[in-house]
Amino acid sequence: MQPLNRVKQGRYKIVKIETPCRSAHRRLMMLGVFEGDEIELIKPAPGPVILEKSGTRIGMGQGLAAGIMVEQVKEDK
Repeated sequence: MQPLNRVKQGRYKIVKIETPCRSAHRRLMMLGVFEGDEIELIKPAPGPVILEKSGTRIGMGQGLAAGIMVEQVKEDK
């Protein structure tokens, strides 16, 4: 399990969201980002982190991305 701002491009599952404040957690909920979601990391850090979920791209700063703990999704062959 690693923070979203420390991983490379690829498919991930959100395992845990540990935001420093309620407003950050609420912002993620408003954007549709929840624990258990599968996402694709389009643009990793440095700079803004961009992920895609259900065809929608979501951008966020590294501070917010640091509170999203993810695990890489294994591709079925």
